[in-house]
Amino acid sequence: MDSRSLEFSPQIESARYANFPWAERTGSDVFMAGYEECAPDYRIKRGAFPFWILEFVVGGIGFFKEGGQRQALGHGSIFCYGPGMEFEFWNEAERPFKKYFLVAGGATCPPGWLAAGLFYGKVRQIKNVASVVTIFDQILQEGEAPDQQSPAITQSLQELLLALIQRHQGIGAKVISGSRKAYELTMELLQRDYRQLNSLADLAARTGYSAEYLCRIFRKYHGDSPYQVLTQRKMTAAWLMLRDGHFQVNSVARELGYEDPLHFSRVFRRIMRCAPSSVGER
Repeated sequence: MDSRSLEFSPQIESARYANFPWAERTGSDVFMAGYEECAPDYRIKRGAFPFWILEFVVGGIGFFKEGGQRQALGHGSIFCYGPGMEFEFWNEAERPFKKYFLVAGGATCPPGWLAAGLFYGKVRQIKNVASVVTIFDQILQEGEAPDQQSPAITQSLQELLLALIQRHQGIGAKVISGSRKAYELTMELLQRDYRQLNSLADLAARTGYSAEYLCRIFRKYHGDSPYQVLTQRKMTAAWLMLRDGHFQVNSVARELGYEDPLHFSRVFRRIMRCAPSSVGER
């Protein structure tokens, strides 16, 4: 294994990985990003890992154990670990993880991570998951299809990511309450099946919870309403589809459940602060 070679767990069902070959040249600690959907038997146990990893859970339920202390992991959990730490983390078989991650080199934890409050071995909670997911998706896309601007864009996105993590960070949760589980289940459904969901009524029907209850738990754990989160998720997906250049605005609107392209464009402009027709422009 060379200085920036990483072995992946075989307990992964699907994944996206992006390398940043310009990292050493630009002085960046982070040289890789990824997204993984884990298998039911996913379990990692390490005692001599050579890199620093930032893990961000967006789906599933599990635990992180370090130094004899077990901490719960669920939707919005974020933590980091690195060389010299003995730890393990795993997901429940019925609710396997969906997670993003960053990989960094160096002898010490990246200063930016520490400045954002990500002390190794300490699980934190992110209150506004959708905004952080948006940045992770953009970082991955830059690594998957790089151009001359990618090094500068990736560095800026990483700085924005850490700023959002710091803004939306809360304390670690040791016990997952019934309402928290309902919130996490709903958020997981939103992130996964957003294309098939078009209203709060759709979401209530899919989860089995009433619309009133969903709004109440989202006010408690998120701040925005479930419909606002759904709309944000759709617009993030739309931005990525339009930037890829493979879809026209009308096609993206239909793909995301908007029968009226003009209504889609108005929503996109309100959320993303630009016209959908301008996204693919360089």
